[in-house]
Amino acid sequence: MAKTKKKKTARKSSGIGIRTKLFLWLLLIAIVPMFIIGATGYTISSRSLEQQSLDNLETSLGIQKKALEDYFDERLKNLESLSDDVQILQQKVMSKLKAIKSLKKQQVENFFKTRIQDTRIFAESLQEQQAFSRLSSSATAAASGGKYGPVFATWLEERNLGSIMLVDLIGRVIYSNDLTIKTGTSLLDSAGTPELKAFNNGIDKVSFTDFGQSELRDEEAVAYFSAPVKNGNDTIGVVLILMKNDGLDHIMRDQIGLGKHGENYLIGQDMLFRSNSPYFDDSILANPAFQVDTESVASAMQSKTGEHVIVNYRGAYVLSSYIPVDAAGITWALVVEAEQAEVMAPVRKGMDVDYLAAYAETYGYPDLYLFDPDGYAFYSAKRQADYKTNILTGLYSGSILADTVSRVLQTKDLVVSDYQHYEPANNKPSAFLAKPLLQDDKVWMIVVLRIPIDQIGAIMDIHGLGDREEMLHEHGSADTYLVGKDKLWRSESFQKKLYHVKSTILNAKIVADTVPVNAALEGKTGTELTLNPAGLTVLSSWMPFTFQGLQWALVSEISQDEVAKPVTRLFNISALIALAAVAAVFVISYLVSGGIMRQVGTIMHAMSRVEVGDFDAQAQVISKDELGAMATSFNKMITTTRELVDSRQQENDQLQESIIGLLVEIADISDGDLTVRATVHEDATGTVADSLNLMLEELGQAISKIKTSSEQVGDTADQVSSSTKHLAERNDAQSELITTAVDEINRMTAAIEQAATQADESATTSEQSREAAIEGTKAVEDTSRSMETIRSNVQDTARAIKRLGESSQEISDFAKTINDISDRTSILALNASIQASAAGEEGRGFAVVAEEIQRLAERAAGSTRQIETLIKNILSEITEAGASMDASIHEVVEGTALSENALAKLQDINERSAQVAELIGAVSLTTGEQAKTSVNLAKTMSDVGVISANTAEETRATSSFMHDMAAVADEMLQSVSSFKLPVQEEMAELVEEFEEFEDVSLEAFIDYDEAA
Repeated sequence: MAKTKKKKTARKSSGIGIRTKLFLWLLLIAIVPMFIIGATGYTISSRSLEQQSLDNLETSLGIQKKALEDYFDERLKNLESLSDDVQILQQKVMSKLKAIKSLKKQQVENFFKTRIQDTRIFAESLQEQQAFSRLSSSATAAASGGKYGPVFATWLEERNLGSIMLVDLIGRVIYSNDLTIKTGTSLLDSAGTPELKAFNNGIDKVSFTDFGQSELRDEEAVAYFSAPVKNGNDTIGVVLILMKNDGLDHIMRDQIGLGKHGENYLIGQDMLFRSNSPYFDDSILANPAFQVDTESVASAMQSKTGEHVIVNYRGAYVLSSYIPVDAAGITWALVVEAEQAEVMAPVRKGMDVDYLAAYAETYGYPDLYLFDPDGYAFYSAKRQADYKTNILTGLYSGSILADTVSRVLQTKDLVVSDYQHYEPANNKPSAFLAKPLLQDDKVWMIVVLRIPIDQIGAIMDIHGLGDREEMLHEHGSADTYLVGKDKLWRSESFQKKLYHVKSTILNAKIVADTVPVNAALEGKTGTELTLNPAGLTVLSSWMPFTFQGLQWALVSEISQDEVAKPVTRLFNISALIALAAVAAVFVISYLVSGGIMRQVGTIMHAMSRVEVGDFDAQAQVISKDELGAMATSFNKMITTTRELVDSRQQENDQLQESIIGLLVEIADISDGDLTVRATVHEDATGTVADSLNLMLEELGQAISKIKTSSEQVGDTADQVSSSTKHLAERNDAQSELITTAVDEINRMTAAIEQAATQADESATTSEQSREAAIEGTKAVEDTSRSMETIRSNVQDTARAIKRLGESSQEISDFAKTINDISDRTSILALNASIQASAAGEEGRGFAVVAEEIQRLAERAAGSTRQIETLIKNILSEITEAGASMDASIHEVVEGTALSENALAKLQDINERSAQVAELIGAVSLTTGEQAKTSVNLAKTMSDVGVISANTAEETRATSSFMHDMAAVADEMLQSVSSFKLPVQEEMAELVEEFEEFEDVSLEAFIDYDEAA
């Protein structure tokens, strides 16, 4: 008895307790999978967050690049539109100059035709012939002019001519009312003078002698109309009529439509002026100091007509219209000019500034320039220090604007300059967009726009950063900027405090010579951890930006610490969750192991009391499970055992001998033969033998039951192992599906964001397209109505002018006839007066008639002059009607421009519609991808749900198997503990198998708990 007690005590104190093992295995099974899942989730999530940072940088960079491209494309469209407007304005001015040129040509040629005709009539009149005869025969009469002087003076005044000289065939002036050349002067004594040329030209026919400097008139430029004076068929002399120097000024001084500095002028074949200029107070006619050898004059002298942009005789670039003029058989050049600076920048009605200045202000350009091909800035919207200077040779010849203009002249193409400090603009960073206007492949004007730097900064601040703007201003840990080929900044940094400067734009103190900048300038794109210009480690994304030769590096960066913040935050959260989970597992494991061991503890306590001989001990029944049933059976067994001990103690002495005999009989039992049975005698040992036989019977049944239980335990172990294997496989599949679901969710999120962005752009573009369509429709309608009105006006005006011209021509013919009659009547009256004076008293009555005829002739002449005045007015009105016709033509031009504008609007609509179609297509594609992703995600999550349900079912089954196995093990222990049999090795193996089953069931229990 003592030996048995000692063994039990030794077994109780050796090894680790079941509760401790159960607690440790619960912790281990729960923590290991949780650690693996947590570590995997943390790794995937941290990589996703880092990739999201990379994607955000690249996306924002792409948006900024697109915004910059759109900005410069818009500037280019502005310049193209402005250039088209300037060219249309030039065409409009050229059309006006062409109309003025035609009018002036007609007026000048009519002037000479009229003067030639007047000279012919005067020379062919009988009065002139008689006056010539009388003046040539009487020196006294020639000196005084007699009564012919007032008649000649009146005739000259009516025709705005200078003076008359009558010259005989030997070149002697027999009469002159000129204040310089006196009667008796011999023209033959001064060779090469205009007077001698006029005399020689007038011997044979009525002619005009062009202007030339006369030594007889102190080198004054003079021109003459001359005609032969005949007596019958014999030439008796020549009449020279001086043309006044300002004779054509009333025609050429009219500058209506030419601006303040425009002018009309005539040039002779010697390239000298034939009309006076408003720019000179003194007469410049035929003055060698004012030679005009321009392209317009040369072309007109070659009988060409046209319009060009040229450099005029004053060195200014002008719009010039030229045409040859017939000055009584001599070809002159008629030139009509308007200065570019005035006609290219008109001030429209209701505006305080000119058109170009308003254009610059409307589109936000700091300045707008017009340059001539020599580099002279003849127009500036702001009129700063560079206005009216030569940018190529003047004070600012080394500036970026000078370089831009020079490149335009070299390439004859559009040029975009990079930003540099520009002194006339208060040394602000300035860039220029310039385009040449060509005529016959020659640059005649350069249009230049100064691009503001603040709009570039606005693009980098708003379009490029988007939702990151608040984060940047809050943390100051990110930046987006532009860098040029000189490694200097083209935009303001958001971290100016980091660089300790007020501005980073073109600041030589901050040279951005970094890996991203150099790579972008080489045309490369990338994203990686690198150093920024301040030497800090940042996550940087870069790409090149090019436009019309402009090359910049576009860089977006965020500090490494800022990128790591979400990952660190995720790690902290995961760590807290893991700690909380471990604590929960610890508590649950402790509670579960404690709950299981309470019943076991009561049984063990009762067994320990029995070991010391206290057969009154009872195990408290706590649970209603198999352990509770085992406690009940144990209590019954102790009760039975106590009763047996009590009954047998009294018979102990009497049974000694019977026991020895009985032991002999049952000696074979020690060899394991349970078929042996004791002989039942009628004495006291009979009961023992009978009990022994009964015990052997029960032992056989117990061993049989143990075998059966062992088989059940084996089957249960196989089921548990299979379930555990399936459970592990399903957990792996669930992990993979969850990972796939996370990736799908991320892609779906990105697709949704892209779809939203494209939808916004599509809405904006659609709105612009709608507005462009409205404007296009309106423009087409206005064009149609304008063209109809113009067509009607042109037709009516043409018919009216034609009728008026025909009537005026008829009236002019009548006026000429009346004028001829008046002149001849006047001459006839003069001759009659001469004849009446010669007849003396007998001719006095005839003299009265002659005087009356003279008065009638004078009245007729007065009426004729009135008619001529009326005709001139009518011709003037015809001229105005011609101008109106030209204006109508101009309206046609404007109508054409409106049509072109409408076409441009419709083209714009087509372009924007195409953009809308592309954006909608992209949105549709993105939406389709999102739908597919959503389907995949739904299917994946459905699979996860099925697997989770299967896992729960398997776990519940495993738990049930574990409980069954525990019950079988309890029964097996209860059966074996009632007996002392030599089967300890088999029992040890069974115990080991039980422990293995116990471990498997605990793992299944942990998996079930984790799945729950």
